[in-house]
Amino acid sequence: MSESHFDQMTILLVFIGVLFLAVMGTVVLSIVKKRKTPSITPNEAVPVPVNDVTVGADQLEEARLKDIADRKAVVKEEETNITIAEALAKTEESFFGRIRKAFSNADKKLVLDEVEEVLYTSDLGPQTVERLLDVIKSELSSKQISDINTVKWALEKEMMQILKPVQGEFEQNTQVKEQITKAPSGPTVLMVVGVNGAGKTTSIGKITSQLATDGFKILVAAGDTFRAAAGGQLKVWTDRASASASAEGQVEIFWPSNTTDPSAVAFDAIQKAKAQNFDYVILDTAGRLHTQSHLMDELKKVKRVMAKVIPEAPHETWIVLDANSGQNALMQAKEYNAALGVTGCVLTKMDGTAKGGVALAVVDQLKIPIKLIGVGEKVSDLRLFKYEEYVKSILGIH
Repeated sequence: MSESHFDQMTILLVFIGVLFLAVMGTVVLSIVKKRKTPSITPNEAVPVPVNDVTVGADQLEEARLKDIADRKAVVKEEETNITIAEALAKTEESFFGRIRKAFSNADKKLVLDEVEEVLYTSDLGPQTVERLLDVIKSELSSKQISDINTVKWALEKEMMQILKPVQGEFEQNTQVKEQITKAPSGPTVLMVVGVNGAGKTTSIGKITSQLATDGFKILVAAGDTFRAAAGGQLKVWTDRASASASAEGQVEIFWPSNTTDPSAVAFDAIQKAKAQNFDYVILDTAGRLHTQSHLMDELKKVKRVMAKVIPEAPHETWIVLDANSGQNALMQAKEYNAALGVTGCVLTKMDGTAKGGVALAVVDQLKIPIKLIGVGEKVSDLRLFKYEEYVKSILGIH
């Protein structure tokens, strides 16, 4: 073999050797990665716990996507807590921001007309609007009406008078447990109702987490037997609540297999809680449109059945409302209250809406206290409603 041929063979062998090493390196690296336990990220597909309940692919996918969204919320736990004023910034701009613009008009009669229009289009409800307008027109002189600060003071005073009789007893509370009427003995039963998409399951998870952190023993009953994936979503939240519980706290889900009657779930859950000394039973219910009378009748039955175990149960019935729904949320509250006797309201998504004025309408027209408001995705973003802070925020008083 000539010297040139030898050199060519040497180069070819070196090339083959390098190629072989590159291929083997890739294979080894992939094996190592597979052997590592990956950390869960918000975008990973996570298996949804389904107990013995048989669910379809659509329901599993629904629960999986919900879990991904919830895990994104966990990632955001490190973010700075949002203030109520920041959460209600859109409402303030839509409400008092538009009133400020009205005062740029030189014609003071037109100013009053524009203020009236702003009030009627701010999801306060006609009854509440009339009450606020009456104060402005009857108590302020024509000169005072032309002063935006005087109008702001009049609105603040009347809003406080609307909210204080209903919200006053809760104003000094600092924990979720103080918002719930405690049973004189045995477990306290909280029934949570509302339409689909309002945030019932998420709110139950956050309430449970805060109670568990305070050291309570909580049984969460999966009473939404209509949607197969609902139990899986609730299980995800109760697992997280259990992980965040204090040494004394305990969270357990009651999710019986092959039980389609929500009344049976409620009955058995309360019996178990009573026998095993749970502090709280929180009952999730299927989403019901307030116009579906036959489905509302089913919720009435659930309530009657619970009373067979504990005569006073449920001790609280809370409705979860999406603040984005505005006046529709008010209509939902009216119908649920007529059917079930609602004792409290949880207003969700207050940070993403310009329709936060509905809180004032619910209290004024239905005398239902706002117990909690959702201002973000974190567990700590389910806050106690403070009416003084709320009024000052929507009027831009800092």
